[in-house]
Amino acid sequence: MYGSTVQVYGRNFKIILAMKISSISKLFCALALTLSLASFTTDKKKNREEKTAANAVAFDAALYKINDTNKVKLSVNKSAGDNLRIILKDKSGKVYYNEMFSENDAKYRRVFDLDEVGDGVYYFEVINNKQKLVKQVEIESTSEKLISLR
Repeated sequence: MYGSTVQVYGRNFKIILAMKISSISKLFCALALTLSLASFTTDKKKNREEKTAANAVAFDAALYKINDTNKVKLSVNKSAGDNLRIILKDKSGKVYYNEMFSENDAKYRRVFDLDEVGDGVYYFEVINNKQKLVKQVEIESTSEKLISLR
């Protein structure tokens, strides 16, 4: 410790320099406060970025042909609790299928049998809140129906 010796009435006393200790403790407290505020600000920014990223990627959809059948599987990943609308249309806009999916599940999986529809181009419209994805299906009849996905 820092100090100096003072003589009072013939006795020696060691006086600690309170000013130096006080300055060091103030510096330490200021440093601790700065670090805690910086950590709090970083956590707040990180949470805000995670929420923004979660909202940006609200949903995604994929369409798969099931081998040796005239069926396709539609798979949609969405945020739990979001409403989802599935519409199957032809080129002229005639609706063959329309479903509103509003379960709390984050996954939507359906198999569609396309045996009953004629040759042509069809569109699966997947609508989640204000976002819309369109998946195209082309059906050609030969001895077996040929289904191509785009």
